[in-house]
Amino acid sequence: MMRRFSSVLAGLALIAVSACNSGDPRCTNLPGGGHYCMQETSVLPPFDVQQKVEAVFNGRHETMIVELEVDRDGMRFAGLTPFGQKMIQASYDNREVKAQVLPDARLEPTLLLALLQLALWPVDSVRAGLDEALVLDERDGQRHILMNGNVVMEVSYTGDRAAYGDMHIVFPSAKLELDVKTLDTHIAK
Repeated sequence: MMRRFSSVLAGLALIAVSACNSGDPRCTNLPGGGHYCMQETSVLPPFDVQQKVEAVFNGRHETMIVELEVDRDGMRFAGLTPFGQKMIQASYDNREVKAQVLPDARLEPTLLLALLQLALWPVDSVRAGLDEALVLDERDGQRHILMNGNVVMEVSYTGDRAAYGDMHIVFPSAKLELDVKTLDTHIAK
């Protein structure tokens, strides 16, 4: 199971490689074009969440359990198999992204955490991280990242628009869809 989910993530990484990178270690190429530079974590209230991610990539279905913690000092991400085996572990300290565990050397950890920010961070913060060729449009419970009118990423939110809520994410150029369901949430006061 770990090997198959790794191929889902590696496929996403290979598609992202075709874009041009800015050279900033906080920035990463996006599947479908353009790039995004990681933003500060202080724009969100601190929280930690455990979610189930159902991925569909080229017709294959895979499941991963995600643990995400965000506070003013950064973000920490761990991806586990449904049986608890750690597949991915990465962190961002508001300066750089580091990977402690990666299933495939081709997977850029900055891309993984950037995708989370694109889906979860406030609109103004995401716009500040997008290169000028990308446009963010958010309305009616959906967020679209567009390049030349083409969808790079689409996020549909279920229920309230909390950063740790359920969502459906689509990367058309990568032929990747993610259904994210919250299992447990802790919000710092």
